Amino acid sequence: MGTTTNEMVLEVKNLQAVFFTNSGLFRAVDNLSFNVRRGDTLAIVGESGCGKSVSALSIMRLVPDPPGRVVGSKAPTCSRSTTRRCGLSEATASP
Repeated sequence: MGTTTNEMVLEVKNLQAVFFTNSGLFRAVDNLSFNVRRGDTLAIVGESGCGKSVSALSIMRLVPDPPGRVVGSKAPTCSRSTTRRCGLSEATASP
């Protein structure tokens, strides 16, 4: 069994991502929080349209502004200089 450390590689607190539409404000992600330590794996799963992709794009700071914007009490942080070094990636699965 491998050893784990307490080094935090990703911290997300109260992440919110919103999109400004002709119909008004759309909250795609609302108050998402989690921590990932070195050696851990986190999978975000859910139904289509529940905010998985927007969450990942928000953490990687790839949400187009406008029409979207990442807001919240604490922006996602990574202990490395780039998200790639943190091992962040987005994958899709088909049933």
